[in-house]
Amino acid sequence: MSQTLCTLKVQGLDCPTEVAALQAALNGTKGVLELTFDLIHGTMTVRFDDMLTRPEELVERVAARAGMQAELAGRPAPAHTWWGRYSSWVLVAGSGLALAAGVAIEHLAGLRGAARGAYFLSIAAGGWLLFPKALRAARQGRFDIHLLMGLAILGALALSQWDEAATVAFLFGLSELLESLSLERARRAVRALLDVAPQTAEVKGPDGAIRVVPAGSVHARARVQVRAGETVPVDGTILLGRSSVDQKAITGESVPIPREPGDPVFAGTVNGEGTLEIEANGPVDDSLVARIVARVREAQAGRAPMERRIERFARIYTPLVILTALLVMIVPPLIALAIGASASWGLWFGRGLIVLVIACPCALVIATPVAVVSALAAAARRGILIKGGQYLEEFGRLQALAFDKTGTLTKGEPDVVEIVPAGEQGDTDVLRIAAALGNRGGHVLGRAIARHALGMNLDVPDAHDYTAFPGLGAQAKVGAVEYHLGSHRYIDEAGLCQPDFHQRLDHAERAVGTSVALSAPSGPLGWIRLADRARPEASRVLAELHDLGVKTVMLTGDNPQTASAMARELGITRQRAGLLPADKATAIAELDAEHGPTGMVGDGVNDAPALAAARVSVALGGISSGAALETADIVLMADDLTGLPWLVRHSRRTLARIRQNIGIALATKVIVLILAVLGYAGMWLAIVSDVGASLVVTANALRLLRAPRE
Repeated sequence: MSQTLCTLKVQGLDCPTEVAALQAALNGTKGVLELTFDLIHGTMTVRFDDMLTRPEELVERVAARAGMQAELAGRPAPAHTWWGRYSSWVLVAGSGLALAAGVAIEHLAGLRGAARGAYFLSIAAGGWLLFPKALRAARQGRFDIHLLMGLAILGALALSQWDEAATVAFLFGLSELLESLSLERARRAVRALLDVAPQTAEVKGPDGAIRVVPAGSVHARARVQVRAGETVPVDGTILLGRSSVDQKAITGESVPIPREPGDPVFAGTVNGEGTLEIEANGPVDDSLVARIVARVREAQAGRAPMERRIERFARIYTPLVILTALLVMIVPPLIALAIGASASWGLWFGRGLIVLVIACPCALVIATPVAVVSALAAAARRGILIKGGQYLEEFGRLQALAFDKTGTLTKGEPDVVEIVPAGEQGDTDVLRIAAALGNRGGHVLGRAIARHALGMNLDVPDAHDYTAFPGLGAQAKVGAVEYHLGSHRYIDEAGLCQPDFHQRLDHAERAVGTSVALSAPSGPLGWIRLADRARPEASRVLAELHDLGVKTVMLTGDNPQTASAMARELGITRQRAGLLPADKATAIAELDAEHGPTGMVGDGVNDAPALAAARVSVALGGISSGAALETADIVLMADDLTGLPWLVRHSRRTLARIRQNIGIALATKVIVLILAVLGYAGMWLAIVSDVGASLVVTANALRLLRAPRE
């Protein structure tokens, strides 16, 4: 069996009712294995056996069985006719005008026959799209909103309540239109956040001429010009020019980043004041922002645990309400007959119809997905990529968060923290000579010394006759003097270590970090201590997480002495040192058992076992590491820990918003249900409450798009 995925763009797919219709149309179809739906983007993804069916056949079946138009996503959409664009508006307006005319004719002119003609026109316009869907649902045995509304209209006509039937038809058409417009607003908001890359690029040809081409057709190594103020169209490396680049669209950083030749730039970022010429990595479809958008869309298509629970509840809720409607229609008249009173079948039949209208669970089911998608989009705008609603939901429930040390709580690279001269030389002299040797080699400590000296704008001399001794150190000449730079052991073995210097260096090596000694034929000149520095934001982030009730733990493979010193500096009370990768995974399991749901923050590659063991895994540095996009559940694109406290608050806000929406939907249903049974709610109130609840929960969920940056 050969399994294939295809995504269909389905017109009018904005409610769980349409989902049920599509499931009924395709489930059981030869070759169809699985269906998933994305209401925000109006798409249906089908996993199918391409030996048994084709995408074109699926499109035809959707039209024939569900009465809905679909086309393969990614293909040019067919041009809509005027009627296709505006039919809903015309039908709703026509239904409303005919209803108003009927009311005026009946109550002002007293012409009941003519009024019924106007009511009939109102019902016909309002039910033009409703009745075919109701008939289709009846054939498939589905009690959806269209069938329920159709029965309500027919029931009202059976009771000769023409005005009530016309009111139901008009209000339902209006509710469908408003619901569609509301969801389209959510779609536009999400698209505006995600579709940040431009459609075209200015490519420089071999003759120097500039041609404007589609960004998707730019090939690797093409030279692309980006003018001041323009959006970078593709990922690439700067060849010419200097500028500042606003990376807010990808990383959420508020400050533009300086960029010069040799630096990378990314599609979707905005060039500042200078013109840049970049060498493209490839077309925009292969860019970082394209991968981010793909991950966000995958996350939106998935369902959060809360959403799955609501759907299971809705499957029980709807039959129960239908049963309640039948009981309302039958039980009170039977009781009345039993006690010798008037049965009032028409009265209770009408009340039962109102209960049927209330049965639609649209507001309840849509309460979660719109909130989740809005929250995912808001996080993406801030530079936080969340790969699914389940991870967003879980993050707000975390009781503990474990951190890798090197590269996560620290910068992950050594830096000079102390320079100790041994003789008459000053700090600057020791640093200049050590930097000269370090600049010639490839050792990480030597390069760090050279970087530190250059950062201080020191005049670093050239070294020659350089020789490296792997694992020990190096020697080279600066001018006519031969110098040695390396470990304590290397200086000892070279016979350049004096007893007093040996004792002082031995004592210094007990401090955090690594000490590198510098010697000349005349004797030792001093040493430089290097250590990994904490990220500047780390201690503040850990304090914020503590205030939010999230316990923090540091896990590291480093020695206990270094780990304890770093923990004290950061203000973190719990740490475990000397851990192998498998030990970190075990530690995560122990923390989970001790404290409850535990997450892990790491670099996305080296901490793979621990990230896999955690309830939620978070990786830093997604903008520089494609691997982070693949390995972690959540990626902080800006390589900045400050997103973690914001994400805890954002996740909790999202869960609170979902609970509010569920409460609004259920409370509305219960109140109108009670009013209907008591005879205080008409058909119009049932419909208004249903559409009103749907609009309120959608608007409430969309507030998450404006989540504060804090």
